[in-house]
Amino acid sequence: MNTIQITTVDGPVNYTEAEVVRYIEKAKGIDDLNTLLNQQYNTIRSIKDNVRDFFSEVEWENGEQTVTKSDVNELLERIGSNKLTTRYNATYTITGTFSVEVEDEDEVESDFTDNVNVDYYNGDIEVDHIEVNDIEVDN
Repeated sequence: MNTIQITTVDGPVNYTEAEVVRYIEKAKGIDDLNTLLNQQYNTIRSIKDNVRDFFSEVEWENGEQTVTKSDVNELLERIGSNKLTTRYNATYTITGTFSVEVEDEDEVESDFTDNVNVDYYNGDIEVDHIEVNDIEVDN
């Protein structure tokens, strides 16, 4: 087994080859970490500069300014952040057919309206009115 001897203020210290290799690998890891930290620092510095530039480029009136949501979203996009969103409401129409076995025609609509479910996974949904049209016997 190879050893390496170094002299310290406390006297000589012997290291095995495996210990030296392990310390070299640790040092490489520290170099990689320093590189990552420098990249993160540069990213933060860029974000700070973008935010400062944004506010220095707008017109100030009596120490106040008005900015639009699209302007803010432009800034957020430049700094790599999620844009502000807007909640919209809309009406919808769903048209389809269904089949159901019931005792008589009068039960068709109540069976459907009592048991139908409409799901929307990206937002909130309300069903205000369900109407059953054109009830026919299915042969």
